[in-house]
Amino acid sequence: MSLAEDFRMTSIPCNYMVFQLLLLSGLITPAAGLAGLLPEEKPLWPDADWQNPIQYDVPEAARQQDPAKTSPSGSNRVYSFVSRPTYSIHQPTEAPANGVGLVICPGGGFRELWLDREGHDLALWLKDRGFTSLVLKYRTNNELENGKRKYPPEVYEPAVVSDARQAIRILRSQAAALHLDPKRIGICGFSAGGALSAYTVFRPAAAEKQPVSGQPDFAGLFYPGLREMTPEAVASAKQIPPLFIVNAIDDRLTPVDRCVDFYQSLLKAGAHAELHLYNKGGHGFDIGVGHGQSVGLWKESFLAWLKDSGFIE
Repeated sequence: MSLAEDFRMTSIPCNYMVFQLLLLSGLITPAAGLAGLLPEEKPLWPDADWQNPIQYDVPEAARQQDPAKTSPSGSNRVYSFVSRPTYSIHQPTEAPANGVGLVICPGGGFRELWLDREGHDLALWLKDRGFTSLVLKYRTNNELENGKRKYPPEVYEPAVVSDARQAIRILRSQAAALHLDPKRIGICGFSAGGALSAYTVFRPAAAEKQPVSGQPDFAGLFYPGLREMTPEAVASAKQIPPLFIVNAIDDRLTPVDRCVDFYQSLLKAGAHAELHLYNKGGHGFDIGVGHGQSVGLWKESFLAWLKDSGFIE
């Protein structure tokens, strides 16, 4: 089963005909102007000769959900039909930069992207603690009128993994200007974004002939989908960077047993890894506020782990 097929979202159905009707009715609008105070979105692949296999017959769309009262961004946009990936960079202002760069991959089952709730909100929290974060709006794999994904795994998965690696290369190539250490560039993600982060670690990148490496120095997997992270996939990895994993025991969409099995495989492979399981939180606890008392502390645990791992002095 592919990483995209591993997710069965419980939100509004996102099939092709429904989106066409909503676009025409104005209930879903193009993405521009929904969160004007956030950093500028820039094209992930600005090269005019870039070959993009992911194309849609409808424009990129976003719907605006009600944000949580504690949302740092005050916005909650959900994107779909993304074929032209972009990125936004948050840099620390008042807090001194700690030299760590982090790509953040929002979740959404690969059908859509919860860009603010599982992207910009974490970036803003990290910004106040000295981190430079790149929020990645990667390409999605939406459904056709028959309910099937538009692109098969062999087409979509290499494309979305290349988006994640390109985001890492952007931070690493701009390390001097962004006051980053090019050897302290990581990736993290929520749900499907966590699966994408794991793919970026474990999928071979030998075919990518790039002057700057797209491999992360560490990874954070937040309630990730890990169906394809088998013991064999872990054991065959040539090099495994430090990994931080967090989930809630009452998560029914990305069950904790997969995190436990994955963690045990990492330990057997001699990897540096840490696993946090919270009793309450469900799926999609994002930055943790309002989903339970203990799960709200996961971000502090992530920072403490980065310190223990030597990424923050």
